[in-house]
Amino acid sequence: MAIDVEKLLKNALFKDLSEDDVKGILDVPTLRQETYEKDTLVVEEGEHCDTIGFVLGGTLTIQQYGRSGDALTINVFRHGDCFGAPLLFTTEAKYPFTLQTSTPSTVLFIPFAQMKELLLKSPTFNFNYLTFLSNHIFVLKNKIKILAHNDVRSRLMIYLSREIEHAGTPTFHMRHKKTEISEIIKVARPSVSRELGNMEKDGLIAIRGNLITVLKEEEFVL
Repeated sequence: MAIDVEKLLKNALFKDLSEDDVKGILDVPTLRQETYEKDTLVVEEGEHCDTIGFVLGGTLTIQQYGRSGDALTINVFRHGDCFGAPLLFTTEAKYPFTLQTSTPSTVLFIPFAQMKELLLKSPTFNFNYLTFLSNHIFVLKNKIKILAHNDVRSRLMIYLSREIEHAGTPTFHMRHKKTEISEIIKVARPSVSRELGNMEKDGLIAIRGNLITVLKEEEFVL
């Protein structure tokens, strides 16, 4: 199966790198590309990790299971996202989550050894990797902040403030469906729809289809 390097370059880790840059460092023919059907288990919590997975297509959800067996959705991954990168330099790399496809998906797996070669040979990739880790810490911080609040509005406001950061503007298209948002902030989907409507009535946001404008950014700092 041919590797679509052009799709790989959509990932933030490869920002400002050309196809020739990547092919000059990576041993492309040895990379592993997998295609999965919907609802396929890709990674299981506790499984050994020696690759970074780059999503080339589809949608996958990262989940963490508690003692009660309840699944907490940590994130939703699509084309341009990756998983396993924070484990690159850990002594015993094991996945701390379960990863499952939500739609038919394609993932390219690059061995740690080749990723470390990129870090050694490409200052641009090195910078991208450090930026990725910083953003990863920010995402985890937001997840903790969300779970620290019991009311739906506070959780939604924290979620939306993160989306403002991601888009770089208070007006943005929603990246997640309401079902996905409900999983991310751990509230029922009807509660998400109802509270978004209430926030619009209160003049906090404006909604047009999947386009949202946050009208009072100062009130979204929790």
